[in-house]
Amino acid sequence: MLNKETVVKQLEQVGLGQYGHAIANWAFPTAQLFLKPVSDIMIPIGGSKVGGNPDLPDDIEWPLWKDYDMTFIAQINLADCPVDISLPKSGLLSFFYAVKAMYEDDDFYNDPHTCRVIYIDSDRLSKISRRNIPNNSIDSEIIKPNKILYETSLSVPTAESAYLKSLGLDWNGNRDDYDKYWKSFLPHWSKEGYVNRLMGHPDQMQGDMQVGCEIAVGPYSWDDLNNSDIREKVVNSALKWRLLLQIDSEEEKTGIMWGDVGRIYFWVHEDDLTDSCFERVVCEMQCG
Repeated sequence: MLNKETVVKQLEQVGLGQYGHAIANWAFPTAQLFLKPVSDIMIPIGGSKVGGNPDLPDDIEWPLWKDYDMTFIAQINLADCPVDISLPKSGLLSFFYAVKAMYEDDDFYNDPHTCRVIYIDSDRLSKISRRNIPNNSIDSEIIKPNKILYETSLSVPTAESAYLKSLGLDWNGNRDDYDKYWKSFLPHWSKEGYVNRLMGHPDQMQGDMQVGCEIAVGPYSWDDLNNSDIREKVVNSALKWRLLLQIDSEEEKTGIMWGDVGRIYFWVHEDDLTDSCFERVVCEMQCG
C-alpha cells in the first residue's frame, strides 16, 4: 500500500533520506479518472463526466474568452468523489477551456483567463439543466461524452516542480540528488499510458507549471527570475499552486487531442481551494 511511510522508505533506499519528511508532506491523495464512452443521455443531470453537454443553472452564461466560446471539458459531482482529495464535499465543478483560440489567437498563451471553472454549490443543484453546445462549435473542439470511474492513490512531486526547487533539487541545483530523485525514485510512482486525474501531482510532459501559474497571475515576469531574490520569492509562492484536474489526449474516447498527444492541466491556488473559490484557476497545455 502506498502511503507517506512508503515515500520516506523509498527515498532512504535511493540515498535521499534527508528529504524524506519534506517530500512525504507533499505526497498528496489523487483520484485517477478512467473514461468510458457513453451516450450523454445515459449520464444523469449533475453526474460526473468528461465531455458531452454541461449541466448549468439558467443564470450562468456560456463562458467566453474574447469572442471564443469555450469548450466544455468536464464536470465533477463532488459528492461522488473520493473523500480525501481536498475538494469541497458537495456541489458540481464544471471545467471549460478556450480550445479553438489555442490554435488561432496569438494572445492565448500569455493570458491566464483562457479557462473557467464554475462551482455550483449543493443548494443550486436543483436549478441545473443540460445546456446545448453553441451552434458555431465544430467537431474538433467538442469532446465526446464519457462517464468517469475513480481509482484513488497517492502521488508525489514531479521532478520539475516548485516543491523540489525549494529543496535545491533541480537542473541548476544539487544535480547528484536530483538525478537520484528522477532516475531512481520517481519510476516507482510513474503511470503508463493515458492518465486523467483529479488533484494530486501532474504527470508532466515538459516542465514545471507551478512557477508558470505564479508568473501568470503575479507581479513578476520570467525575466525577473534572473534576480535570485525574486526567483526564491516566486518559487516559494508557487508552492501553493495545486493540480486540480488533468485531462489526457484519449482521442478514441473523447475525439480530441491536445497539441501533439498532450495533456491539459487546471491549477488552483491553495488559498482559493480552502475557500471553495475557483475563479482564479489557470489552465496549461503540455505536449511531447
